Amino acid sequence: MSHVRRVLAVVAALALVLVGLVVTTVPASARPNCDVPDPPPICGVDPVEKLPDLTATVNGPASAVGGGVAAYTVRVANPTGTNAAAARGVAVRIATAGATLLTPALSGWTCAGSGASTTCSGGSLPVGGGATFAVSVQLPAVSGAVTVSATADPGNAIAERSETNNSGSLSTTVTAPALPDLQLTMTGPTAVRGVYANGVWTMTITNRGSAPASPVNVRWLTNWGGTVNANAVKTGAIGFTCTVPPEYVQQMVYCYGTAALQPGASATIAITAVPPAPGNVYGTAGQSIVTGTVDYGQQVAESDESNNAATVNSTIQP
Repeated sequence: MSHVRRVLAVVAALALVLVGLVVTTVPASARPNCDVPDPPPICGVDPVEKLPDLTATVNGPASAVGGGVAAYTVRVANPTGTNAAAARGVAVRIATAGATLLTPALSGWTCAGSGASTTCSGGSLPVGGGATFAVSVQLPAVSGAVTVSATADPGNAIAERSETNNSGSLSTTVTAPALPDLQLTMTGPTAVRGVYANGVWTMTITNRGSAPASPVNVRWLTNWGGTVNANAVKTGAIGFTCTVPPEYVQQMVYCYGTAALQPGASATIAITAVPPAPGNVYGTAGQSIVTGTVDYGQQVAESDESNNAATVNSTIQP
């Protein structure tokens, strides 16, 4: 009987030792970090794989005036969640439709691409982290819509908890900017006597646009040789200061507007001049070619650049 008691006592002691081993707390500093994409072997096999979940969103203006640069932000994130993990080697593709993308930049990322699409790569996002790109877009000077889109992991190189939330986009309504539209028309003689008689060439400059135009500079250019004897008479909404430069190759008159030409307003410059002898022209003898051009130096941004010049052909009679 005493032998049985001794055996039971030994068993009870061993049980207490085993229980102590089970409940003994392992210090935190001695535990392995198992909450990483590739945990050490001591962690064993995790029945649920830990994966990142990349998202992309775009923020920017809902509307803008065309012709300028609009600012957008693209946010790529790796939100927290059950069985979340960090993401390495992240790439994001930023693209535009209807506008020109100015290449974004962010420390730690490498960005490269064309004017319509740029891919930034090389980033790492911890769980709950993200990266924000400042994106500039050159808007067109016409009315329409511009779309900026972003796609995280465009090549599907990273396994994720969800592959359905990698893209985001934003559309901006673009309104054409208010611009002037300088139009020049000209009348003149169909025939004029050279050396002995005056001809009158009348240029009318009209601002057909929706904004004031300044400066309003006009050039009256001929194919005449010799010294031009011209007189300019100016009338209308604004005045001009006209000058006849020294002879170079072709005779001309420059007229410089003294004020802005308002939308819908017109001004007239009538130039009276004596053509040369029929043979003293550059080109076909006896053929006078006179061209008037407003904004000849293209200093004024206009809604239409195709209507700035007009030409009058005349026959020079002996």
